Amino acid sequence: MTAETADRGGTGLVLAALAAAMLGLAIAVSRYAYDGGTNGLTVATCRGLLLLLGLWLFCLASRRRMRLAFADWLHCAGLGVLMSMMFYGNVGAVEFIDVGLSALLFFTFPPMIAVIDVVVLREAVPWPKLLAVIVAFAGLAMMLGVSVDSADWRGLALALGAAVAAAWNAVWLGRRTRHLDTVVVTLHMAAVAALTLVVLTLVNDSLQWPTASIGWFGLAGVVVLQCAGVPMYVVAIRMIGALRCGMVTNVQPVVSIVAAFLLFGEVLGPLELAGGVLVLGGIFLMQWHDGRQRRSEVAA
Repeated sequence: MTAETADRGGTGLVLAALAAAMLGLAIAVSRYAYDGGTNGLTVATCRGLLLLLGLWLFCLASRRRMRLAFADWLHCAGLGVLMSMMFYGNVGAVEFIDVGLSALLFFTFPPMIAVIDVVVLREAVPWPKLLAVIVAFAGLAMMLGVSVDSADWRGLALALGAAVAAAWNAVWLGRRTRHLDTVVVTLHMAAVAALTLVVLTLVNDSLQWPTASIGWFGLAGVVVLQCAGVPMYVVAIRMIGALRCGMVTNVQPVVSIVAAFLLFGEVLGPLELAGGVLVLGGIFLMQWHDGRQRRSEVAA
């Protein structure tokens, strides 16, 4: 490994860690927005519009060709609808349930990807990965078993809906857009996501600006943290690969839980925490197996 490669890898790890911290902190900060009078759709729409503006300016500055073939754009449109569900569900769930529970439920999307591979795509899954999926879903069942009676079903549905959308997004993105520029694909996805959220907000008459200064702080915090964290994550993937990046970003729900405790005194129950540990343990086991398999393929 050359010094340049090592420096690049170190920078990629730092960017991945910063992205995870920003995205995890954004979930916790969204509580301020809701306490200050706004709602999930307003927060998600503002985030989507600012991300679209940032991506468009970046594409202009880097002189990227932003036009796509119609068939490719159709895939981006479908992915954009899923992205809108992720944008809303990921932060909108905190309007109804605790920050930590919302973060952990959303982070069940990696094992959902494995389930899609098996059930829908009919791909063979090795037993270590299957075991990891079973462990992760046992953790999900444990969390839901405790929370169904005490938590607002709207928050549970939003968090899990966002996780399902993230899983389908990852599978679809990896299979249909590999030949395209990732930034341009994300731009078109963000455009459809922003339009979808604007329409949902207006149709449901849900545009609700904060009524207190703390709400404006929360709204601005979510938008800035998420719009800065997503590009950092994309750059980190290019520098160190999706697998290593995924390992680092596993701290995202941990950041959310710690921030929720420090900022609001939120504490998850023992069974919810145990379920979260199982989910994260299952994800880590899947990533460990993928890394080991990739190293074996490279060595061969």
